Amino acid sequence: MGKDKNVIDTRYAESLPEIYAHVNDIYKNVKRPQCRPLLWFRGHEYAHYNLDPNLFRRCEYLYNKTGTYSRNHLREEYRFQNFMSRNYDKVDMRMPQTMIEWQEVMQHYQTRTRLMDWSESLTVALEFALEAFIRPVKDLEVNEHCRTATPVLWVLQPTEINKEVYRSFVKGPVSLIENALHIRLGADARTLAKRIQTELRDKEKEGIYFNLPTQKEGNMNVMIGLSALEMLRNAYMGREWEALWDFEMNPFFYLLLRYYSDGIPVKQDQLPPLAIIHPYHSPRIKNQRGVFTVFPYYILSEQQREMNAIAGKDLPIAMEYMKQCIPYLHKIQILNPQRVADELMVTGAKRGNLYPDMQSISEDMENVVI
Repeated sequence: MGKDKNVIDTRYAESLPEIYAHVNDIYKNVKRPQCRPLLWFRGHEYAHYNLDPNLFRRCEYLYNKTGTYSRNHLREEYRFQNFMSRNYDKVDMRMPQTMIEWQEVMQHYQTRTRLMDWSESLTVALEFALEAFIRPVKDLEVNEHCRTATPVLWVLQPTEINKEVYRSFVKGPVSLIENALHIRLGADARTLAKRIQTELRDKEKEGIYFNLPTQKEGNMNVMIGLSALEMLRNAYMGREWEALWDFEMNPFFYLLLRYYSDGIPVKQDQLPPLAIIHPYHSPRIKNQRGVFTVFPYYILSEQQREMNAIAGKDLPIAMEYMKQCIPYLHKIQILNPQRVADELMVTGAKRGNLYPDMQSISEDMENVVI
């Protein structure tokens, strides 16, 4: 199936086999010559839900005069302070080591963050999209969800999104790199930024700093773990600038930390979200095969401001509206959700897969058709 790069690839399915057929077709059409393509999945109960992180939903993009700190920074930091203070005693030896790592825990316990959940499992994503139809206890609220739901499955090509991030630093303005350096380096930041961009632009160097050219690393290549990069940065503590000058430290990884972990603001049309893997901090996250996209702190583009003015409201900054993301997103609308849920349960789907607690497991035991 051909795909217009400016339009989301949208498909429709009335049964589980049709969904499998669509996913298989997407898989076969992903051009990744040297290794098996990676796909991530996200299920929404309602088709109108946007692909944006909940911290940025219905919020104002208000910045200080220097454009270095925003109200959204404050909103995130207050949540971090409160969540960590009140839950520190509940986290065991898997204690998160950095703020970005805490974000993953916060996200899975319904705190608003810059992260957006995806799953490496198609089944998990479908269980989320069809949760109301799988739930054994059908109270008034659940019945209303079943009546009004318009479930949708999103499919993402995470490696291609990360390649877009790399290309943004290579082909974008050198100021994008300079902004990540100038606080510490001052006038020298421009010189180093030019050197870094020249280094990253070298096609052969891409195989050194980002995209391994051999098939052997296909299952891990181009996948980013920000919490792991934080630990690598700590190894250069006290000498990171010398390491950057000498390219001893991976400059691309450093730029990712500055924008996606440290939260340097960036113009909305300059960097897409980053696809990341994270440590599992609970059985729930592990069961859900959780992975994420993380958004930087966006400064609204002139185009976005004009669109907001025309609409008379703040439109969502969501992946399905970003030109760098659209070619790598696929949407499958589920037209007969009860049928798909019934077929999915035959394969072993149950609510306890998403929430492995005693109540969910007990409800699954009683989930029989009478």
